Parts: sequence; C-alpha cells; structure tokens
Amino acid sequence: MKIALCQINTIVGDIHGNAKKIISVLGKTEAELLVFPELCIVGYPPQDLLLHAAFIERNRRAVDEVASACKGKACIVGFVEHESRGPGGMPALYNAAAFIEDGRIKAVHRKTELPNYAVFDEKRWFMPGTAATVVGFSGRKIGLQICEDTWLPTITAQHKKAGADIIISISASPYSSSKIETVRKILHKRWDEAGIPIMYVNQIGGQDGIVFHGASMLLKDGNIREICPPFEESIAIIEL
Repeated sequence: MKIALCQINTIVGDIHGNAKKIISVLGKTEAELLVFPELCIVGYPPQDLLLHAAFIERNRRAVDEVASACKGKACIVGFVEHESRGPGGMPALYNAAAFIEDGRIKAVHRKTELPNYAVFDEKRWFMPGTAATVVGFSGRKIGLQICEDTWLPTITAQHKKAGADIIISISASPYSSSKIETVRKILHKRWDEAGIPIMYVNQIGGQDGIVFHGASMLLKDGNIREICPPFEESIAIIEL
C-alpha cells in the first residue's frame, strides 16, 4: 500500500483555498491513501471563527468537495464536525478527521484528548470524542488519531485491543526548540506500549505567532524514519 504524507501549509479561515490545495494534491499524487494535517480544511487554530454557523457549514461543504475529488483512492482530512445536541439545543463542535474513500466519507474520528495549555485552547471550542476509531482499508485496520490523542496512551491502547495494523496521527503541532525530539520520544512510547507502526503527519507554516514545523515521520519496527523535512511543504510517498 502506497501512502502519501501530505505536509502542507494551510491558512486559517481560507476554507476555499485549503480545499483547493488538497484537491490539487489528490489530483497529482499517485498513492492509494493520502494523509493531510489536523483541521486542514479550516486551518489551525480557527478559534472564534467557530462561532459563525456559516463558517462551519462552508467547512462541511468543503469536505464534500474533497470527497467528490477523491475517486479511486482514499484520503484523511481534518475538519470541524458539527452535531446538534437535540431540537433547539446548543450545537456541539468536534475536532475531527474524515476518512474518505472513493468519493464518500467512510468514517469520522473525533479527537478525544483536547489540549488546554500553552498556545492551546481546545476545550473552549470543542467537545471531546469518546472512542477510538478503526477503519478497514486495503486489507488493513487503520487506527485514526489526532495530535494529542497520540501524546497520551489511552487511544493507542484501544487501537491495539481493536487489532489495528497501523496508526495514522494527523497533527498541527507548534514548533519549539525541543519539539521534534519530543515527538520522536512520544512515538517510541506508543510503540513500546502497543507495537503498532505509527505514521505522524504534521503541518507547516505560521499563524498568529505560532510556527508549525512539519517533520512528518513514520515509526516502524521500533525505528523512526523521518519522511518529510522540517519547515517545508512536502508530499512524500512511502510503501507499506
């Protein structure tokens, strides 16, 4: 199975531009599965844009546009999922990942671990998911994770119990002087606990003083392979 790690630079609020970039990559990249970063449809962090219902709706329509362009292959994209809590109830928003296959959304994972420290303020904007998500593709079981899900052991343990063959973690992880090494250590911890290969796809670029470093990587057989360079857009194909 050929998987493309799509380490791209998305812009907060530019739903049309972000979707256009994703669709362009889908059209020119030969891989069975293409993986894009966390909240790549809306950009990270969307913050008070999430207060606007029209913004949430445009985000959802953009996912449908990406799905329509994803023919004969599959992709994983980060977006904002909306759910009403009942008639007249307050809406619930989730930091989510859509697994799209051959034009349709096959599965959605809701981020379970919401960071609320340093530059992160996700508990203010999102509801947490409550379960791990495993989706079948090309004869394998893929466990879906979003950033902080990988930093803590709970979801990885659930993926192991569910028989996942590989974990794919999409991320919008900001840079610090020790961050890339910290990510390596976290992935090794999850490997030591579960023994499942982990693919980590991080975005690049900057937004409101936050810099994203990329450095997407794969942990397999206990060894880290650095697939994409830091601070550069990169579309890298690996074969599992």
